[in-house]
Amino acid sequence: MIKLEPLAGNHNRKGFDYGSALLNDWLVRTAMQHQAKGISRTFVATNADSSVLEQHSILGFYALALAFALMEDLPAEHAKRYPQQIPVTRLGRLAIRSVLQRQGLGKLLLTDAIVRTRQAALAVGSAGLMVDATDDGAASFYQNYGFWPCSKRPFKLFMPIW
Repeated sequence: MIKLEPLAGNHNRKGFDYGSALLNDWLVRTAMQHQAKGISRTFVATNADSSVLEQHSILGFYALALAFALMEDLPAEHAKRYPQQIPVTRLGRLAIRSVLQRQGLGKLLLTDAIVRTRQAALAVGSAGLMVDATDDGAASFYQNYGFWPCSKRPFKLFMPIW
């Protein structure tokens, strides 16, 4: 069984391998610092059915942060509904361990991120979820779950939550 929880000091960050040094290094060097400073919150997927040691092994992760978007950066279909600048939640660095990719864990993490975004928006306000896809494959993944490419930058995607 997969368990989703906030990143903590006991999670084995160094054992995670997405296949990209950039994302691996961010998890190892930056994620905990950003949490301590209130910049973002990272959530990890772990295997709840494994030994105690393996339960702290990260299978995948994502980070959320508050941000704002300008109306002209939004997809044209949605921009007309909003003022010039709107609060959004930014989804950053969603990554799955390389040996587990394309098995549904990304969908689970994305769903969790959307639920957390909606819950937070009830308390502080957020018009939607923004993400910067790294390539065509990532952009297609997000579009399959309701994200819209933004007008000027097709790898920047927006999902309205209201």
